[in-house]
Amino acid sequence: MESKIRLATLLMLLLSFASCATVGRHFQFMGTESIQIGKTTRADIFKTYGEPFRVGYDNGNVKWTYGYYLYRVIGTTETKDLIITFDANGVVKDYTYSTSMKDEKSAILHEKP
Repeated sequence: MESKIRLATLLMLLLSFASCATVGRHFQFMGTESIQIGKTTRADIFKTYGEPFRVGYDNGNVKWTYGYYLYRVIGTTETKDLIITFDANGVVKDYTYSTSMKDEKSAILHEKP
């Protein structure tokens, strides 16, 4: 009986190490045409991407972050961020999109200039 308890405990430990954790909310980047610097507004971004995962300020400008982070104990961690900075009028001043998601990363790597 004691060996069965040890085996069950060992299996539980192995399962916990093989698990993953997610932070943020999955979102689909709609491409560079979905965000135009000097034109796209906060309302446009909210309509397209929903509520941001994180908000803050960058040198007095409002900054929204959409983030999705999938951490794995075993295997490859996958992350992606869309960070948008708005000017004082609520219009996109700057943005960056970064991803390590396999398919999205491959598409950007093989995009023709």
